[in-house]
Amino acid sequence: MLSRLSGWVAILTISLVLSCVAFGQVTTGTILGSVHDSSGAAVSGATLTITDTGKGTVTTYQTDDAGAYNAPFLIPGSYNIVVEKQGFKRGASNNVVLDVDQKARVDFTLEVGQVSDTVEVTAVAPLIRMDSAELGEVVGKTQVQALPLNGRNFAQLVYLVPGVTPGQQGENLSGSSSFNPRAASDFNALGSQANANEWLVDGIDDNEWTFNTVIVQPSVESIAEFKVLTGTYSAAFGRGAGVISVSTRSGSNAFHGEAFDYLRNSAMDARNYFNYNGSNPALGLPQMQTAYRRNQFGGAIGGPILKDKLFFFADYYGQRSLKGIVNLNSVP
Repeated sequence: MLSRLSGWVAILTISLVLSCVAFGQVTTGTILGSVHDSSGAAVSGATLTITDTGKGTVTTYQTDDAGAYNAPFLIPGSYNIVVEKQGFKRGASNNVVLDVDQKARVDFTLEVGQVSDTVEVTAVAPLIRMDSAELGEVVGKTQVQALPLNGRNFAQLVYLVPGVTPGQQGENLSGSSSFNPRAASDFNALGSQANANEWLVDGIDDNEWTFNTVIVQPSVESIAEFKVLTGTYSAAFGRGAGVISVSTRSGSNAFHGEAFDYLRNSAMDARNYFNYNGSNPALGLPQMQTAYRRNQFGGAIGGPILKDKLFFFADYYGQRSLKGIVNLNSVP
């Protein structure tokens, strides 16, 4: 019995370790580039130090024989990059913004001199993607949390991306059908069918199997950013006419918290014209207002557990709804 218990403990431990190191490629980013000297020759064996400005975590890499480097599986955020090589001045590029599933290229040209001297490189976003042929854009945290959303449904922001048009109104994906009371998630990516889209949250499939809608809707406070891909994207996504890859927030070295409460009440709404409910205005009987009350509330908090090493983030989102339905029938 003891040996069997030890076996289960070993399996659980291995599973937890593997889950910690198995980063989802679709929600992380990559910083890559090359290092050359002033004559254009490749600088091999240069050390690159990449620091997450929000968390303080540090990773180091070495350039290969061609002077190239590749830093994969980085959490979206802002990074400082320092490159050093004996006999050259130190190169630096600060506040490099890395988006979800982005390949950000930062090249360095080192000058001969002392390592104590630093040459700062200003990273400029390229007009043409040289490392990927994908079509799509990133919707950032500021847009997610600042733009008005009816019902706090982040899926409405996909229309900010070129090539995305609204799907068919009143059908299952729009959330208007009695068969699917979920929030709307219908859109056409470059003319493709809405029910062929793929929704991902931190690399995990978030598609409901019956109608292919969003099965779990992340709260606005929990979303760091999301990327909408409309065409020619990597085969790593597997399927989907349009792909929405959501990256959730994580903690940092500073504590941050927020709370919210949104209320809609039928007392402030106009009455439905067809809602007579047996009343007779001619006789002074009131026409009843259909009950509709929706309360959306919650909060989020994040911060450090061990500075520069371990962080936490937690959020809660609740919704309570009461909605009356008006039916108009004709009978003999």
